[in-house]
Amino acid sequence: MAMDELCYQAAPEKMVFIDLPNTDGLKIKGILRGSLNRATVVMVHGLPGEGNELLQFLGARYLYERGFTSLRLFLYAFEPNTRNLVDCTLQTHTDDFDVVVQYLRNKQVPKVYAEGHSYGGATILKAQSKLDGAVLWDPSHGLVFRDAKIIKHYENAAVKEVGDLKLYLDGYGYIEPTTITKEQDNMGDTSSWAAHKNYPLKVISAGKGAMVELGKRYIDAADEPKEQSVISEAHHQFEDSDEIMLDLFKQTADWFES
Repeated sequence: MAMDELCYQAAPEKMVFIDLPNTDGLKIKGILRGSLNRATVVMVHGLPGEGNELLQFLGARYLYERGFTSLRLFLYAFEPNTRNLVDCTLQTHTDDFDVVVQYLRNKQVPKVYAEGHSYGGATILKAQSKLDGAVLWDPSHGLVFRDAKIIKHYENAAVKEVGDLKLYLDGYGYIEPTTITKEQDNMGDTSSWAAHKNYPLKVISAGKGAMVELGKRYIDAADEPKEQSVISEAHHQFEDSDEIMLDLFKQTADWFES
């Protein structure tokens, strides 16, 4: 695969539903690209996102061409007996992620890695799972939600509450359940979540975003082997250009291979 282009062939994908214990029959949805007899990357989207958003969709294809199976999670979905966003917290995501990793361990997957973008990065760090490695794409940090010096636009953001949802009206807008926003208010400094994970950890930060310093805090707290890199021209979504997205994917696969 050339660095300056994303080339991939059609490959079998399968939708899987993994039982979530201690729930009333709930399941978590994933899309498996590849077989479980090779190293598998659990891909965790941000908030509010889903497993078929651009980064996850194309990232899974890049990883497959590099020899990795991927399991793209949908932390909430439209299918029956899956979670709704309004019922979730970060702790919900974390618990479900741990279930997925245990499911793969029970399947005797040779190595289990994880990739998490934004809130997906925080999900992975808060989890208890023993991984073989993780790469976090501009991961969220508790201070993002507390310190207006870090994200100044939060001070004057147009926000409206409707029932159990908080609507952010600026730009293209987005929604969060009030359960999550209340949880965020009490997070504080989450740097310690990266400590003593006992697996290699890499943070790839977006240089044009607001969380480069917060990514560094995670790496400072983590044990070796660890690494932070900054893609200087990238914003939080890493969708600025083909080159930026490919750099993100290449660094991710390189870390897992190493």
